[in-house]
Amino acid sequence: MIKRHIPTLLATLFFTQEGIAQSIGSFTDSRDGQTYKTISVNNTLTGTTATWMAQNMNYRVEGSYAYYDKENNRKELGLLYTWEAAKKACPSRWHLSTDSEWSLLVSEFGGTDKSGEALKSIKSWNEDGNGTNSSGFDALAGGFRRPDGSYMNQGTLGVFWTSSPTNSVDKAWAWNFHYGGPPSSHKQNLKKAFRFDVDVAGGLSVRCVRD
Repeated sequence: MIKRHIPTLLATLFFTQEGIAQSIGSFTDSRDGQTYKTISVNNTLTGTTATWMAQNMNYRVEGSYAYYDKENNRKELGLLYTWEAAKKACPSRWHLSTDSEWSLLVSEFGGTDKSGEALKSIKSWNEDGNGTNSSGFDALAGGFRRPDGSYMNQGTLGVFWTSSPTNSVDKAWAWNFHYGGPPSSHKQNLKKAFRFDVDVAGGLSVRCVRD
């Protein structure tokens, strides 16, 4: 049947946060039947609406890894992808989020100095590092996989690929949130969002955006 191969996107709730019109819905990936929460955000600068997955991508492709290779981590946090794998992970009519899309999302919720509070989940962050998730984006502290295959920072960092390469060889832009934990000097990072370049062989979380 053709119908079962058509992804579904269902808006179920409308609300506002700091004047930003949003809708929350769901999407079912026809490739494996997994259903993801979604959030649509009206951008006040561009007048456009972007629909994001509000959960980390969890579709298996070559170059994807569960944190410490444990299935329970995959169920909660999704998979960590190399950059090449990340560009293949999103379903049809969706794409790996771009650096520009991340920049707009962060700006809508207070900019790099305070958007972490609204975008971070109310769970998974250590040392009272949870956010309010008032955005519905639900960013988790999924950690990352280093190019050498070791895993780091589950509970303290949530790190997300963009599809945008840097001008450096084998680097691409990523965004991350911090738990703001010890030492005390890191407390200032609790609400922040950070943009930085990452080795494409590393494994990061993925959020897809609807085309």
